Amino acid sequence: MMRRFMIIVGAAMGLVFPFPWGSIAAEGQGKTTQATASQAKSDSTAKPIMYVPPRKGAPAAGLRRGGGTRGTNKSLPMISLLAPDHVGFTLQEQPVLFWFTPTNHNLVYEFTLIADNADAPVIETKLPSPARGGVQQIRLADYKAKLVPGERYHWSVSLVMDPDEPSANVVAKGAIERVTRDKLEQPLSGEPTKADAPKRYAEAGVWYDALMAISDLMQANPAD
Repeated sequence: MMRRFMIIVGAAMGLVFPFPWGSIAAEGQGKTTQATASQAKSDSTAKPIMYVPPRKGAPAAGLRRGGGTRGTNKSLPMISLLAPDHVGFTLQEQPVLFWFTPTNHNLVYEFTLIADNADAPVIETKLPSPARGGVQQIRLADYKAKLVPGERYHWSVSLVMDPDEPSANVVAKGAIERVTRDKLEQPLSGEPTKADAPKRYAEAGVWYDALMAISDLMQANPAD
């Protein structure tokens, strides 16, 4: 499986997302895998995975995949979520969420997960500071959080610049909804094998599960 991949989004998004998976770290576990230069070069020719966004995928109000630009201050650090510009789907009760930071900023990171129209968040916690830059994982199972089918959730990762001034935080936002197979526009029959799971989930419009499948393959085959 490729270390560097491109998810080509369909007409609803119309963008190409090359994303550096040079390292993947598991929050709270300290696991990081580095890609070599030769692997990165060979991966640049890997066949892209086609993500087909659901036609009914609603845009998420206030959604912002990346954080780091505030006013004219270009010196602020950057963080990004691996999330689409609409409500991304998952079939999992406790999916894994992915976010990216180019470097460890030695600042406090916060993670929030809240359901639509809820008064209190499902999760609001500080994240372990990444050991190094790269793609980071947040496992909902680590927080004993479970998504309810049909419920939309908003999630964010914040970089706390000033504890006394929340408006100064660098924030990246995404949205997720747990769906059942019968709600998918593209049928997903049977259980995908590990090898074809990224492709099948992506083509079925299940964004978060496609990313989890890619991550699982990379962890299982670090030399590929």
